[in-house]
This record gives sequence, C-alpha cells and structure tokens, in this order.
Amino acid sequence: MRGKTKVSVTVHADLLREVQRVAGAMSRSAVFEQALAGWLRRQRQAQLNRAIEDYYISLGAAERAEDAEWADSGDEAVRRSWDEPKR
Repeated sequence: MRGKTKVSVTVHADLLREVQRVAGAMSRSAVFEQALAGWLRRQRQAQLNRAIEDYYISLGAAERAEDAEWADSGDEAVRRSWDEPKR
C-alpha cells in the first residue's frame, strides 16, 4: 500500500466505547485499519465463492460427470498415499 490517508467516520458512541475497551493499547486508526482489512478479505472471499458457484452451476451434465471423475481420482490418490508405509 502507498501512504496512509486521513478519513473521518461517524460511528455510534456505544460502539466506539466498546471498541476502545477491547482494543487496549491499539490506536483507533489501527483498529479501523484492521477491521477494514478483514472486511475486504471477507468481501473478496465471498466474490470468489460466488464465482466458483456460478462456474459449477454453468456446467453441463458431461462436464459434471468429468469433474466427478477427477474428484474420485484425487480422493483415491490421497487414500493410497495414506495407506503407503512411511519411509
């Protein structure tokens, strides 16, 4: 990230008091930055989940069957690796 930018936000007083109580020595800026970073990660993950869901919904019957075959093959490979004696 580049430099930091000062912003002004308005939050409910009770929320701010609770944040300050829980944050301890963390600055308000650090708390808000951490909260925004977490929110952004969750938004990106939700967007990725929607894209994955859309992809699987768009598959035709033949593509779903092929996907299932690949999944079964991967499962079998993992089972075999667990069953192999450790060297």
